[in-house]
This record gives sequence, C-alpha cells and structure tokens, in this order.
Amino acid sequence: MAVLIEGKTTCGICCKVIDRAADAIAFPAFLSRSHRLAKFSDAAFHAACFASCAERDEVESVFKRYQEIWESRPKELRTLAEIEAWGKEAFRDL
Repeated sequence: MAVLIEGKTTCGICCKVIDRAADAIAFPAFLSRSHRLAKFSDAAFHAACFASCAERDEVESVFKRYQEIWESRPKELRTLAEIEAWGKEAFRDL
C-alpha cells in the first residue's frame, strides 16, 4: 500500500499535502511503471480529487481486476519465487 503520512504526503492529482488520512484514498503498487495509469499505482490522493478525476472509473475497474487476479492465486504457492513466477504470468496483460 502507498505510504501516507498525514501532513507530509502529497496528493498525486493536485500535488497538495494530504492533511488527514481519513480524507484520502491510496492504492498499492498494482500496475507496471509503463502502464498508462501508473500514476495511480502505489500512490495516495485526496478522496475528493480522486472522485472527480477523469480516470477514476477506469482505475477502479483495473484495480478490481487486479484484486480478482490476486485472490485467484493458487493457494499451494509457498515461496517468493513461486509467487513471483505466478504473478509475472497472471498480471501480464494488466
């Protein structure tokens, strides 16, 4: 999950400081750096800024797909290497 420090972290949309975590939304690192929506990955935003941004619906849809893929991972994966190998293939098209 993105690190959000009240009074220090800036919103990825308006670039102003997020004063209260309760007024924010944050996403984990769920997209590659080359993805068109990468600025939303591993980032925090004022909830109001995110609610009014043009990409909101698409980000929510892609994030939902990310969560569905992650929840469908084989439960027998035990090592980090196994999880990374599975993830590389599972998230290839995301």
